[in-house]
Amino acid sequence: MPSYTFHLHDGPTVPPRTEHVEAQDDIEARSLADLRLTLSSAFTHIEVDRDGKELFRLHRDSGEPR
Repeated sequence: MPSYTFHLHDGPTVPPRTEHVEAQDDIEARSLADLRLTLSSAFTHIEVDRDGKELFRLHRDSGEPR
């Protein structure tokens, strides 16, 4: 299974929290990232990397990161 890195952001001045996740593919990784962002109101957005390359970003309430 591919490994993904989730960078969970809590605002522009706080370093992101990093979590490592295994998923079957990019589609499952996106679903897991969306779920992770939804389950915690502490984070404003999430960036997802695989092999050191950013794949996508998800933002709470359609907001853009600062």
